[in-house]
Amino acid sequence: MADVFRVPMEVTYAIEGGEPALMAYRRWRNISRDDLARKSGISKAEIEAIEDGNKEIEEDMLERLSAVLNVPEDQLI
Repeated sequence: MADVFRVPMEVTYAIEGGEPALMAYRRWRNISRDDLARKSGISKAEIEAIEDGNKEIEEDMLERLSAVLNVPEDQLI
């Protein structure tokens, strides 16, 4: 049986309502931007830019963010 990642309804509703996926998952995991930056090695400014829609998630960032948030990479794009 394949592993299945179930998206919590609160995250689904947030994303459907226009919230960026990264922000929705970060809030669901209760991780601040500062903590996500520290744990992923991605600057807080870059995380803010991604969440504000001013920057695309780069391939190397995607892997690190996915690992810290414990969500599949395809959920963040």
